[in-house]
Amino acid sequence: MIFGSIDSAAKDAASIFRGLRAGRVWLAQKKRGDHSAISACYGMDRPYAHRFAARVCAAPSRAVKSLPDSDFPARAQAVALQVLENLQYVVDYSGPDLVRFVVKDDVEQRRSQRHLLEVRSSGLIDLHWGLEGTIQGDEAGPLPLTEVIGVIHRMHRVVQGAEYRNLHQQRVGETRRRVDWRIGISGTVSTDTGQVPWTCLDVLASGTMDKAENRWPYCPSTGFAANSLQSLKLRGTVDLILRAVLESMFSHAGYLNPRACVLEVERMIPLERTSLGGE
Repeated sequence: MIFGSIDSAAKDAASIFRGLRAGRVWLAQKKRGDHSAISACYGMDRPYAHRFAARVCAAPSRAVKSLPDSDFPARAQAVALQVLENLQYVVDYSGPDLVRFVVKDDVEQRRSQRHLLEVRSSGLIDLHWGLEGTIQGDEAGPLPLTEVIGVIHRMHRVVQGAEYRNLHQQRVGETRRRVDWRIGISGTVSTDTGQVPWTCLDVLASGTMDKAENRWPYCPSTGFAANSLQSLKLRGTVDLILRAVLESMFSHAGYLNPRACVLEVERMIPLERTSLGGE
């Protein structure tokens, strides 16, 4: 009888251990999330017309509990006001799953799209930000990296705000949310005469860093450092995002020492404090 009791206790203990291990695996999976919302962000390698652009996307790592259809459009507009701030926009489309906002641009009497923001009921916010800069013939002026960093800062602030949290309902027992990011910068721009790449930056003087002469800048379809930007803490610092993105950008642009380039940028631009101000 004693041996039988010992065997039964051992089996019970083994069963409890397996249950605890399965619970830890389940919790780890929930913490990482399913990344379903951010998967809608791809195609960051495509060129834009007549100007370079930065694309910044953020979404909950775990699928969310959506708002009632009638509540979502107004909540989406509240987020747009935080992202676009004082810029005048038009609502290009509105529905229960998606609201699209467009900022027009008067360039050479051409009412073209300058910025585009899509807000989805999944919690995804997808910003296409047209950058300042000049294109003359087959040459481009310096890529405004300072402006790109400011755009990322702005989106990071929005994601930490109440308007973004109110885009969807909170699940029972959900206390901490994690965020997926995808960030890209167009490597070329489409003009009437063909594709034009950027060849220098506003924060790195030409010749400061060694760079391959025959390598055009390229952005992966899922953006820079996509795997490093998943399941990040909601209250995480923006400089960690920026360093990962910039290092990947320099690597895909043919710079021989991407980390040194990031350090040089950070020496001139404090990554943790940069903002767009009134832009």
